[in-house]
Amino acid sequence: MEKIAYIVPSENMIPVVEEILASDVASGSVVVQTVDVYHSAAEYRRLVADGYGVIIARGGIYTDLAAAADSVHVMEEKIRTSDILYMLTSVRETYRGKIYVVLREHVAKKFEGTVSLFDFPLEVKRYTDLESLKEQLETIPEREVVVLSSGVASMVCDRDDLTMVELMNRDTTIRETVRVAKEFLTQLADSAKRVNVLESILNNVDEGLLIFDGNYRIQEVNSKAEELLSQSAEKLLAADVRTVIPTMPARRMDHSCESVPRSFVRKLNRTTLSFTIHPFQFYKAEKRYLTTVRDVTKIQELEHTIRMKLAQKGLVASYHFDDIKTEDAAMKTLIERAGTIADFEGSVLIYGDNGTGKELFAQSIHNASRRKEGPFVAVNCAALSESLLESELFGYVSGAFTGARSEGKAGLFELAHQGTIFLDEINSMPLGLQAKILRVIEQQEVMRVGSDYVIPLDVRFIAASNRNLTKSIRENQFRKDLYFRLNTFELNIPPIKERKGDIALLFKYYLAELRGERAEDVLLEPSFEEELLTHDWLGNVREIKSAALRYHAFDGDNSCGEVIQNGQADAGLVDENLKIDLGQLNKVVETMVIESLLAKGISKNDIAKALGISRQALYKKLHKEE
Repeated sequence: MEKIAYIVPSENMIPVVEEILASDVASGSVVVQTVDVYHSAAEYRRLVADGYGVIIARGGIYTDLAAAADSVHVMEEKIRTSDILYMLTSVRETYRGKIYVVLREHVAKKFEGTVSLFDFPLEVKRYTDLESLKEQLETIPEREVVVLSSGVASMVCDRDDLTMVELMNRDTTIRETVRVAKEFLTQLADSAKRVNVLESILNNVDEGLLIFDGNYRIQEVNSKAEELLSQSAEKLLAADVRTVIPTMPARRMDHSCESVPRSFVRKLNRTTLSFTIHPFQFYKAEKRYLTTVRDVTKIQELEHTIRMKLAQKGLVASYHFDDIKTEDAAMKTLIERAGTIADFEGSVLIYGDNGTGKELFAQSIHNASRRKEGPFVAVNCAALSESLLESELFGYVSGAFTGARSEGKAGLFELAHQGTIFLDEINSMPLGLQAKILRVIEQQEVMRVGSDYVIPLDVRFIAASNRNLTKSIRENQFRKDLYFRLNTFELNIPPIKERKGDIALLFKYYLAELRGERAEDVLLEPSFEEELLTHDWLGNVREIKSAALRYHAFDGDNSCGEVIQNGQADAGLVDENLKIDLGQLNKVVETMVIESLLAKGISKNDIAKALGISRQALYKKLHKEE
């Protein structure tokens, strides 16, 4: 613990006080001494330099030292009325004349109320500083009277006819003052420890912190703020925060802090920083403002890294509503409705023929929702067998089945956490799996295959079907309860044949994309556009895209019929009698055949059957080509 300096007015009081504080003096915790009353500021600096933690003084000495204090606390040993009465009683026992009591202004005010209680001559003299003390001593007319005052009065008095009696506090008062000083030092040490811990915490957080007052003056700053703002604490403290933060709002702070935005971003020294201002107030003190400073550049880099990883896994939605090209009024209404749906958390069921853009809508809904920063996971329910689809959706633990990874695998539901999962061709999902999917939607939790514990989820479900599910329910191919869980919101995408105005628009759009030019610059023969409008487009947008590719490949030399009908067989020709030996075809021809059949609007089931392969094998071939 630091030492205590106990200041007495005169040298002759030192041994008296040392005897009272014998144990403290012996331990070195208290040093009794005098000071030069004419040079209080210099004496205060000396005491600070000598390492004292608290300075105890009284009367005028206390006032002068306290006025000079800046770092070390000066504690007043109060001159109590009871101590003055005790001294007066002692003096009166040996002296019967008039007694003058010379006291500092604030002490005299408290004592004067008791003067009328005495039955002997008594007068109080007030003073405020050394000069006024001398003046008051000169006004005492009687000779050989007793003057009761502090030791300072004895030091400045140059009259020999006055008997000076030094006012001395009682032992209990002196010891109590020292006890309070010790408690103060203990609390100060504890506070210093807490401050050190707090400073250590503040200087090791990843955010810059600075505090400024209502006049924009910075009062506190941590080391991270120094780093981010590229300025030292010495320069920042007491500086105007508006000179530190570029384009800081110029109006003076009001009580509600409404004149300053709570959060804003500024670029400083090639670094993008985010500032957030929090007003706070302790009891009745002046309102202050805590500002947190973050390096947005690092956040952007981290976000980029996460997005790259998600992109590598194929868990990113690429499309937005602006990517849906249409001039059709019904489609525009549908897009507007889908945008409204995106704001809510309910499941969505999207109906549409093959090639109408069901996943385009699903991705757009995801990117317009609050989940846009989360993953978008798409799975085709018709592409995998029931057991394989279950392990892909739910994941599995180590040893769950033969061929399972030793470390297990997270399912697609887990990968979609805090994002969206798109269940395409939900109508093809096996009935046995539908009940398990229903539980995931209802409980928002999943259990891996082979596991005995559940994993909580936060996932939005969007499903798509190219078949009316109510018909599937009547045919006992789809669960009614799952249907109502998925059908919170419903969207029906019309086929392209019902959107005649979009046929030429989309053809030009895809052709322009292939040519690397604007769609507005693509010119088609009027007769060609007329032919486009008369075609059925069973493959919808996918077929239009293929036709645009053929047109581009042959530089528009083909006739309209060849561009549209190129290599297509009538849908009715694809039946059980159609057999194609893929082993005799090269990869290019194989791909062209599959794409051609898809573009015509023939279902994957029929194509797989015609090619003599499983639906799963067809799905793999399609994705391998992609």
